[in-house]
Amino acid sequence: MMKACYFGTYDVDQPRNSVIIEGLRENGVEVVECRVDLWQDTMDKIKSIQGGFLNPRLLSRILISYFRLLKRYARVGDHDVMVVGYAGHLDMFLAKALTTFSKKPLAFDAFVSLTETIVEDRGLVHPDSFLAKLIYLLDRSACRLADLVFLDTEVHIQHFHEDLGVRLDKLRLVYAGAGNVYRRQLPKVNEGGSFRVLYFGKYIPLHGVNYIIEAAKILEEHDDIQFELVGKGQTYEGTVRLAEKLDVKNVIFHHTWLKAEALASEYIQTADVCLGIFGDTPKARRVVPLKVFAAFAMGKPVITGDSPAAREALVDGEDALLCEMGNAQALAQAILLLKRDRVLRERIAQGGYASFLQKFSPKAIGAMVRGYLDELC
Repeated sequence: MMKACYFGTYDVDQPRNSVIIEGLRENGVEVVECRVDLWQDTMDKIKSIQGGFLNPRLLSRILISYFRLLKRYARVGDHDVMVVGYAGHLDMFLAKALTTFSKKPLAFDAFVSLTETIVEDRGLVHPDSFLAKLIYLLDRSACRLADLVFLDTEVHIQHFHEDLGVRLDKLRLVYAGAGNVYRRQLPKVNEGGSFRVLYFGKYIPLHGVNYIIEAAKILEEHDDIQFELVGKGQTYEGTVRLAEKLDVKNVIFHHTWLKAEALASEYIQTADVCLGIFGDTPKARRVVPLKVFAAFAMGKPVITGDSPAAREALVDGEDALLCEMGNAQALAQAILLLKRDRVLRERIAQGGYASFLQKFSPKAIGAMVRGYLDELC
C-alpha cells in the first residue's frame, strides 16, 4: 500500500485539502497527516501577509510552527511520497529540505496562485509594491521546488506556465470537487411555494455577488422568486449597501458562514437553483469553484459564468447553465429560463450529479491524484 505524508500548515477546514485526502484514502492510499496551525483563520492570514513577510512577529510565529512541524514529522515513519497541502507555499521550503534528505518525491497542491488571489483578484496588496513582488517570487519558488504541482483547471496550468515560468511537464490537473458531506437527498418542500435561488460563499471579488443583486432587482416583479445569500466576506458590506441602494425586496441575507453539514441540509437541499460565480475578472475566468460541485453532488441545477474554465469542465445545457459573466441581465434571463422550463431544470440537475460521480467526487479526484503519485513513486 502506498503511504503518503500530507504535510504543512494547511487548513483542515479547506475543502480542497479534505477532498484530496478523502479521495486518496478511498483509492487505497494510507494518508498520514503531519500538520500544525499557523493561521487562526482567513482574516488572520490576510492581516499577516499585509504586514509583510519580514515582520519579526510573523517570522517568530513561522519558526515556532515549523519547529513543531519537524517534531511531528519525526514520528511519521517511512512513507513513499510527501504532499504539501493548500495553501502551503511557505511550507515548501521546509518540505523540500526534508524530502531532499530522505530522498522522497514531493508534490505540491498549489491549487491557485497567491499573486492572483491576494494581488489581482482581492486587491489586498498594490501590484507595484515590494510585497507583491515577494508574493510572486514565493509563488514561483514554491512550484519550482516541487516534483509535481496540482492545479484546478487547464486554464490555470497555462497561466502558471506562462506567467510563473513553471515547466508544463510538472503541472497536473486536479479539479476542485466537493466532499462526501454533500449528498443528494429527497428534496424538501419549499414553504410558501417560492422559487429559491441560492448563493453561498465568502463574497470574494471573483464571485461577482453584485451581479446577483442586480439580477434580483431585474426579477423583482416575479414575486415568487426568492434569492438567498449565505455567508460573509470581503465584498459583503458593499453588497448589502447595493441591495439597500436598489431597494431590493426579494433578497434575504444569512450573514453567518455555516459548516458544510448545515449548509447542505438547511440551504442547498431546499434550493431550486444554485448560483456559481459571475465576476468579470481574470481569476474568475480560470476557476470552477467548490460551490458548483457541491450543488452537483446534491443534484441541484447550477447557473454559473461562461468562462474558459467553465467550458473546460462543464457542458452548457447538460450539467450546468452558463451565462455571460459580469452581466446581470444574462443571469436574470438564465434564472427565468430554469424556472419556466422544468424539464431543462431536471435534466441539468441529473447531468450535474452524473458529472460529479464521474469526475468531481472525492473518489474520482483521489484516483487522479493517486495516478500522479504513482508516477513519482
